Amino acid sequence: MVVQLTYNIVDEYLRGNFGRASISCAAGSGGRAGTKTKNATNWYLQNNALATHVHHGAHDYGPLPQGKYHMRPHESDKHMVRLDPFPSNIMHGRSGFLIHGRGKIGSHGCIVPYDFANVLKICRAVEIYQHSHKTNPVLQVIAVGTDVDRKFFTA
Repeated sequence: MVVQLTYNIVDEYLRGNFGRASISCAAGSGGRAGTKTKNATNWYLQNNALATHVHHGAHDYGPLPQGKYHMRPHESDKHMVRLDPFPSNIMHGRSGFLIHGRGKIGSHGCIVPYDFANVLKICRAVEIYQHSHKTNPVLQVIAVGTDVDRKFFTA
Protein backbone atom coordinates (compact mmCIF):
# COMPACT_ATOMS: atom_id res chain seq x y z
CA MET A 1 0.00 0.00 0.00
CA VAL A 2 1.56 3.27 -1.16
CA VAL A 3 1.20 6.26 1.16
CA GLN A 4 0.18 9.42 -0.72
CA LEU A 5 0.07 11.87 2.21
CA THR A 6 1.81 11.96 5.57
CA TYR A 7 0.67 14.02 8.54
CA ASN A 8 3.22 14.55 11.29
CA ILE A 9 1.42 15.38 14.52
CA VAL A 10 4.56 16.85 16.10
CA ASP A 11 5.54 19.34 13.42
CA GLU A 12 1.89 20.02 12.45
CA TYR A 13 2.56 19.43 8.77
CA LEU A 14 0.76 17.57 5.98
CA ARG A 15 2.78 16.65 2.89
CA GLY A 16 2.87 14.30 -0.05
CA ASN A 17 2.16 13.78 -3.72
CA PHE A 18 -0.58 11.95 -5.53
CA GLY A 19 -1.69 12.32 -9.06
CA ARG A 20 -0.73 15.81 -10.16
CA ALA A 21 -1.20 17.25 -6.67
CA SER A 22 1.71 18.22 -4.47
CA ILE A 23 0.57 18.94 -0.91
CA SER A 24 2.75 20.77 1.61
CA CYS A 25 0.93 22.70 4.31
CA ALA A 26 0.66 23.50 8.00
CA ALA A 27 -2.28 21.78 9.69
CA GLY A 28 -3.47 21.10 13.21
CA SER A 29 -5.25 18.20 14.87
CA GLY A 30 -7.11 17.99 18.18
CA GLY A 31 -7.45 20.57 20.90
CA ARG A 32 -9.71 22.68 18.71
CA ALA A 33 -6.85 23.29 16.27
CA GLY A 34 -8.05 25.53 13.48
CA THR A 35 -10.82 27.15 15.50
CA LYS A 36 -11.88 30.61 14.42
CA THR A 37 -13.02 31.37 17.98
CA LYS A 38 -10.49 33.57 19.75
CA ASN A 39 -8.53 31.85 22.57
CA ALA A 40 -10.46 28.56 22.20
CA THR A 41 -7.48 26.37 21.27
CA ASN A 42 -6.38 23.93 23.98
CA TRP A 43 -2.57 24.07 23.84
CA TYR A 44 -2.21 20.80 25.75
CA LEU A 45 -4.36 18.72 23.42
CA GLN A 46 -3.50 20.37 20.10
CA ASN A 47 -0.96 18.24 18.23
CA ASN A 48 0.18 16.48 21.39
CA ALA A 49 1.20 13.05 20.10
CA LEU A 50 0.85 11.51 23.56
CA ALA A 51 -2.69 12.83 24.08
CA THR A 52 -4.57 10.98 21.34
CA HIS A 53 -6.75 9.17 23.89
CA VAL A 54 -7.87 11.99 26.19
CA HIS A 55 -11.49 11.91 27.36
CA HIS A 56 -13.54 14.84 28.63
CA GLY A 57 -16.96 13.45 29.44
CA ALA A 58 -18.40 11.69 26.41
CA HIS A 59 -15.92 13.19 23.93
CA ASP A 60 -12.35 12.52 22.87
CA TYR A 61 -10.30 15.57 22.09
CA GLY A 62 -6.69 14.70 21.29
CA PRO A 63 -5.16 14.59 17.83
CA LEU A 64 -5.79 11.90 15.26
CA PRO A 65 -4.40 8.51 16.39
CA GLN A 66 -1.28 7.40 14.55
CA GLY A 67 -1.64 4.85 11.76
CA LYS A 68 -2.88 4.64 8.19
CA TYR A 69 -6.19 5.88 6.82
CA HIS A 70 -7.97 5.54 3.49
CA MET A 71 -9.02 8.97 2.22
CA ARG A 72 -12.29 9.30 0.34
CA PRO A 73 -14.57 12.14 -0.62
CA HIS A 74 -17.06 13.00 2.12
CA GLU A 75 -20.51 11.60 1.36
CA SER A 76 -22.30 14.98 1.51
CA ASP A 77 -19.77 17.82 1.77
CA LYS A 78 -17.42 18.38 -1.16
CA HIS A 79 -15.11 20.44 1.08
CA MET A 80 -14.23 17.52 3.36
CA VAL A 81 -12.33 14.25 3.06
CA ARG A 82 -13.40 11.24 5.11
CA LEU A 83 -10.57 9.30 6.86
CA ASP A 84 -11.28 5.58 7.30
CA PRO A 85 -8.77 3.89 9.63
CA PHE A 86 -6.95 0.72 8.65
CA PRO A 87 -8.00 -2.27 10.81
CA SER A 88 -4.48 -2.36 12.31
CA ASN A 89 -4.83 1.14 13.82
CA ILE A 90 -5.33 1.48 17.57
CA MET A 91 -8.24 3.93 17.57
CA HIS A 92 -9.04 4.07 21.32
CA GLY A 93 -12.74 3.86 20.44
CA ARG A 94 -12.56 7.01 18.31
CA SER A 95 -13.98 7.46 14.81
CA GLY A 96 -15.45 9.98 12.39
CA PHE A 97 -12.21 11.73 11.38
CA LEU A 98 -11.95 14.13 8.46
CA ILE A 99 -9.73 16.59 6.70
CA HIS A 100 -11.67 19.86 6.73
CA GLY A 101 -11.29 23.61 6.87
CA ARG A 102 -11.18 25.91 9.85
CA GLY A 103 -14.39 26.70 11.69
CA LYS A 104 -15.95 27.83 14.95
CA ILE A 105 -15.24 24.54 16.73
CA GLY A 106 -11.96 23.64 15.01
CA SER A 107 -10.71 20.09 15.46
CA HIS A 108 -11.40 17.40 18.04
CA GLY A 109 -9.05 15.12 16.13
CA CYS A 110 -9.57 15.85 12.46
CA ILE A 111 -6.79 17.34 10.36
CA VAL A 112 -7.36 21.04 9.69
CA PRO A 113 -5.10 22.72 7.11
CA TYR A 114 -4.83 26.37 8.12
CA ASP A 115 -5.18 27.62 4.52
CA PHE A 116 -8.53 26.63 2.98
CA ALA A 117 -6.98 26.57 -0.50
CA ASN A 118 -5.11 23.45 0.64
CA VAL A 119 -8.35 21.81 1.79
CA LEU A 120 -9.83 22.36 -1.67
CA LYS A 121 -6.67 21.03 -3.33
CA ILE A 122 -6.71 17.87 -1.18
CA CYS A 123 -10.44 17.28 -1.79
CA ARG A 124 -9.99 17.55 -5.54
CA ALA A 125 -6.87 15.35 -5.54
CA VAL A 126 -8.65 12.62 -3.54
CA GLU A 127 -11.60 12.70 -5.95
CA ILE A 128 -9.37 12.48 -9.02
CA TYR A 129 -7.20 9.73 -7.50
CA GLN A 130 -10.21 7.65 -6.49
CA HIS A 131 -11.79 8.01 -9.92
CA SER A 132 -8.64 7.14 -11.89
CA HIS A 133 -7.23 4.38 -9.64
CA LYS A 134 -10.56 2.87 -8.48
CA THR A 135 -9.18 2.87 -4.94
CA ASN A 136 -8.75 5.37 -2.15
CA PRO A 137 -5.45 7.17 -1.53
CA VAL A 138 -3.69 6.57 1.79
CA LEU A 139 -2.78 8.98 4.58
CA GLN A 140 -0.21 8.00 7.19
CA VAL A 141 -0.27 9.76 10.56
CA ILE A 142 3.05 9.78 12.41
CA ALA A 143 4.61 11.54 15.40
CA VAL A 144 8.26 12.21 14.64
CA GLY A 145 10.43 14.94 16.10
CA THR A 146 12.40 16.01 19.10
CA ASP A 147 9.42 17.42 21.00
CA VAL A 148 6.94 14.54 20.95
CA ASP A 149 6.26 14.96 24.67
CA ARG A 150 6.97 18.69 25.10
CA LYS A 151 3.49 19.55 26.34
CA PHE A 152 3.68 17.04 29.18
CA PHE A 153 6.74 18.80 30.56
CA THR A 154 5.19 22.25 30.34
CA ALA A 155 1.73 21.37 31.69
